[in-house]
Amino acid sequence: MTSKNRFVLSLIGALAVFTTGAFVWMTVLAPQATKASKADIGLAKIAAAGAKAGMDGVPQVVEAPPADAAPEAPLVFDHPGSAQVAEAALAKMPIYPSAGAATPSRTLDNPTREGMRLVLGVREVKGDWLRVQLPVRPNGTMGWVKKADVAMRSVPNHIVIEISKRKLTAWKGDTLLLESPAGVGTPKTPTPEGTYYVDVSARNPGHGMGVHMLSVSGFSNVLRNFAGGTGQIAIHGTSNMATVGAFSSNGCIRLPNETIVKLARIAPTGTPVYILP
Repeated sequence: MTSKNRFVLSLIGALAVFTTGAFVWMTVLAPQATKASKADIGLAKIAAAGAKAGMDGVPQVVEAPPADAAPEAPLVFDHPGSAQVAEAALAKMPIYPSAGAATPSRTLDNPTREGMRLVLGVREVKGDWLRVQLPVRPNGTMGWVKKADVAMRSVPNHIVIEISKRKLTAWKGDTLLLESPAGVGTPKTPTPEGTYYVDVSARNPGHGMGVHMLSVSGFSNVLRNFAGGTGQIAIHGTSNMATVGAFSSNGCIRLPNETIVKLARIAPTGTPVYILP
């Protein structure tokens, strides 16, 4: 066979291979590639639709804050020890303007208008006299009483309420006993800051105050009266958990019912209450 003939046969073989490859591509591989491409596009659309659905309403997992996120600022507060309490022993409790004064400047009813024993927070002892905080307006009003006119006792614990954090804590010295989110006053009816004490402890007080109420010797600075009362604030229970941990009240402090029961056990009348910004 001449070299020319071998060249022609090689060319014919190459053309046959090319033709066969083209046929296989057109009839087999190309349709599969097209199907695969369409399938990829379809999956992409489903994924995009799923992402949109999740963003618009399907619950999503909220990522935890970074490990180096700033922690909540600690409470800066000088925790006191035990506190003294004076319970009135007279039906008309005389309140004097100063230690040793001959004439009282006012008297307070005992029992109170709610039928409870009058309790006073002792702030200073001076011989036979006591400087006491009174459960009257304006907040923080002080007066003097004679030791002989009261029965004295002490309470070991105290309560701290942090308005901005919507949180209540109970302490024995600097030992934390209880911590809970708390509902506090709205911007229009704020919880009054200051130093107070528990003056009444009552089970099932009614008027939407849950299973227990600890009346506090402080008064709203906005409401002069409320629900037939004098606008005095209280720490009380609620079953409406949406109001706990929120700016939700007329000045009172709202706790879950199970929490107020626990607090009442460790915070008898006379327990100091510190309401901080």
